[in-house]
Amino acid sequence: MDFILSVTTFNRINYLKSCINSWVDTRSENETWKLLIADDGSTDGTLNYLDQLSIDNCEIITIKNNRIGVHQQMNTILHRLETISFDMCFKVDDDITFLKKGWDYLYLEQAIKTGYDHLVFCDTNWCTEQQIKEPIQEGGLIARTFIKNAHGFFYTITPQILKKVGYFDADSFGFRGMGHVDFTMRCARAGFTSTNGPWDIVDSNNYICASKENYQSVLKLSAITAYDEYNRVEKEEIINQVDRIYIPLKKIDRFIYNSFQDELILALTNKVQNFEKEKGKEIYWYKNEIHKIKNWYESQYDHLPNWFVKIGKLFKLLKQ
Repeated sequence: MDFILSVTTFNRINYLKSCINSWVDTRSENETWKLLIADDGSTDGTLNYLDQLSIDNCEIITIKNNRIGVHQQMNTILHRLETISFDMCFKVDDDITFLKKGWDYLYLEQAIKTGYDHLVFCDTNWCTEQQIKEPIQEGGLIARTFIKNAHGFFYTITPQILKKVGYFDADSFGFRGMGHVDFTMRCARAGFTSTNGPWDIVDSNNYICASKENYQSVLKLSAITAYDEYNRVEKEEIINQVDRIYIPLKKIDRFIYNSFQDELILALTNKVQNFEKEKGKEIYWYKNEIHKIKNWYESQYDHLPNWFVKIGKLFKLLKQ
C-alpha cells in the first residue's frame, strides 16, 4: 500500500514535532509512506526544521505557502495529491498525536470493508456538548457527531474522493472556518461517509488524540469565536445546499488574509454591540482583550495586530 500523511501547520513547531515523532513511532513500516506538509509561512523555525528533517524510507514533500489560510492550504495539498500515486492519505492537523501502532491499518481495513473512504476522527474529549447523546454505530464504524460539528483534526482521503468531491471552497469559506465541514458533507453526498454523521472507527480514541491541555491556537481563541459565530449562519446555508458535491480548484487568493482581518474587525465590533449597553462596557472589553492578546501576539509577530488597533479607534467613534 502507498500511504501519505499530510499535515497543515503554521507557527506551532512543538506540536508539529510531537505529531511527526508519534507518527514515526506508530506507522506501519511495511508500507510505502510519503510525508506531505503544507506550511503557511511560519516564522518560529518550522521551515528550518522541515528542511533538515529526514525519515527512513519516507519521501518528505514540503509546500511553502504564505498566509493563504487553512482552506487554500488544504487545496495546495489536494493539488499535490493529484500528482502522486497513493491508496490512502491521512490528513491531520499538527496537534494530532498517534498513541499506538495499528491506527493506519484500522482505518484502511474499515474503508475497504465498508466502502466508506472518508473516515473522520472525532476526539471524544473535544466539544463534548456537540456530540450525539446516543452515537450511531454500524459494525466497526461510529458517528459521534452530526456533520455540522465534524472535526477537522484527522480524516482520510482517497483518489476516488479527489475525482468526485474535488477541492475546498475557499471562495465561500474564506481564510478559516467550516470548510472541512463542507468537504465532509460533500463526501457524504458522494457516498464516502454517512449523511447522518461522519463515520469514525469505534475505538479510534485508543489510537489517536488531539492536544487539549494548554492548547495553543495560532489565533486568539476569543477572536476565533467571535469570527466563527459572526458568519456561521451564512456558511451553514452553503453547506446545506443539496446539489453541492464537486468543487474545482480555484486560483489562490493571495490577499485572503487581508480580507480576513477586515471581516474580523466587523465580527468583533458586532460582538461588542450585542453586549449590554452599560457605561464603559465596550471600552472595558476591548482593554481586557488587548491585555490577553498582547503577550501572545508579540511572541508571534513582535507587534500588536493592526485590526486590534483599528477596532480601538472604532470604539472611540461609537462612544461619541
